[in-house]
Amino acid sequence: MMQLYRCLLGEFKKRKRSLFLLLHLAIPFILSGTLAMYFLSRNDTISSEASYVIFFELIGVGTPVIISIICGMVADSENEASHFRNMLGVIQSKTISFISQTTMMIFSYSAAIFLTILTYTLALKFLVGVNEVHFTLYYLTGIIFIGTSTFQYFFYQVIGYKYGIGISSICGFGGLIIAALSLTTIGDKVWGFLPWAWANRFSEYLRNFLKITDIKLVTNSMLITGVYYFFILTIGMIIMSIVWFNHWAGRKTND
Repeated sequence: MMQLYRCLLGEFKKRKRSLFLLLHLAIPFILSGTLAMYFLSRNDTISSEASYVIFFELIGVGTPVIISIICGMVADSENEASHFRNMLGVIQSKTISFISQTTMMIFSYSAAIFLTILTYTLALKFLVGVNEVHFTLYYLTGIIFIGTSTFQYFFYQVIGYKYGIGISSICGFGGLIIAALSLTTIGDKVWGFLPWAWANRFSEYLRNFLKITDIKLVTNSMLITGVYYFFILTIGMIIMSIVWFNHWAGRKTND
């Protein structure tokens, strides 16, 4: 556990003056500011529910691309710095080096999500003039987005290490398309099996549950399916990615 803690601190120190940190600081302000400016430019006032839905749908659709780019960027930086020797040879346990780096990225995503929510809700309240801003709903939804992003981080981390930022980004755009289609009626019957759809779909049930207190979530078959597959696929992806990384010897020159 102490080695994991030290590796985690080391990962944060490595990213202290990098594009990685700049992205996690800039994107929350850019997204919140852009949406606030859009709402202010409208002739009619945006409703509380619409401002919530637009905000999280944009994050849910954009998250696969952002995660894929970040994972590819981190993997390529390890290649440029030491040809992956820091990950594969310096630390005795490959598992600890892989887990600590992925955990660092998930923590950074968590901080970025909460920073985005903070700046956005404050902008809604004091700049846009939305009367009812449900802060609890926003932060609970943020927790859902963090939890459901775990699968994507381990998935894109493997792609990034194996193929680099180019292929990882292409896969990220594939995830964006899946996430966008899953918001439509096309995804109603299949979203529970698709990790890219979990964040928006789970948050939709959360919003309905808080709005209609007598809603019977346990009777919704697709929600139950989504919860099961969330745990099964996330745990399975974590295990498979660790096993893969422990058998990986580094990127070949022709990869």
